[in-house]
Amino acid sequence: MVDLPFVSYFNSRVNESFAPAEVILPLLPRFNSSALTEPTAWTLNVLNGTEERKSIVCYCAKCGSTSISNELYEIVFGKTWPYTDKPFVQDLNSKRWKGLGKKDWKRDFGKTPSFAVIRDPKERIMSAFRSKVGCQGSVDISDRSRMVPKLLRLARLPTKFASNPLDGSFGLCLNETVYLQALFMIHMQALQGKLNIHFLPQHLYCFRHAPLSNWTVVTTVESPKARCDLELVVLGKSAGKNCSLIKTHVTSKKARTSEALSAIDEARLDAITRKEYQFFGSYLN
Repeated sequence: MVDLPFVSYFNSRVNESFAPAEVILPLLPRFNSSALTEPTAWTLNVLNGTEERKSIVCYCAKCGSTSISNELYEIVFGKTWPYTDKPFVQDLNSKRWKGLGKKDWKRDFGKTPSFAVIRDPKERIMSAFRSKVGCQGSVDISDRSRMVPKLLRLARLPTKFASNPLDGSFGLCLNETVYLQALFMIHMQALQGKLNIHFLPQHLYCFRHAPLSNWTVVTTVESPKARCDLELVVLGKSAGKNCSLIKTHVTSKKARTSEALSAIDEARLDAITRKEYQFFGSYLN
């Protein structure tokens, strides 16, 4: 349970114009395993010559999923994704993938080649802020209208902490401080397993049923050989050319590093991503 006086203390600081040089936060509890949602990974069955090759692919939301899905489609079908409407390229279970992708993957894991993508935890959390709940910029307004109330409700914060979008669009939005406060409160209640997949810690997704060391490839979308690794897992071979993934939907490095957070916001961001950094270690390099 959340310590209510502590919550009141945090709530009182939201609108402060200053922050201490060092912020000491309480230790976060372990996540509540009963609150976890089932991770989605895909088993692919691709015809390779006269034989069918099976592989498993898993990537979290805000880990470059659009880039990876587009590249995967081109690897499998030999052409670029031709659609602009729903179902989108990330839904490998749709008819547009011609039955090649299946969500039932755990029984095949360990017996087939596998490919998982991760992203720097802090970059990912702030990317999710900009695209899903922020008050300005390239925000998905439809997603924001759904996600902001759910995020506040899970954190047990009233809607008075939300803001109105700066562009006059409908719904509520969050500033950086309230966003990070809400995530911290959710982690304080050990409810991070109930977070929307855009905010869910990465170690509770692809790797909950399948440890890091058991995956054939664990990489980042920015790896210079990520596409060739994906080809090798899915097809069993790679041409070894154009090995970088096209970063269709990944925020630029300049944008990711330009945020200036207050000390208390930095402390919250450190706290909610600490487990991910411990879990992934050198895999993020």
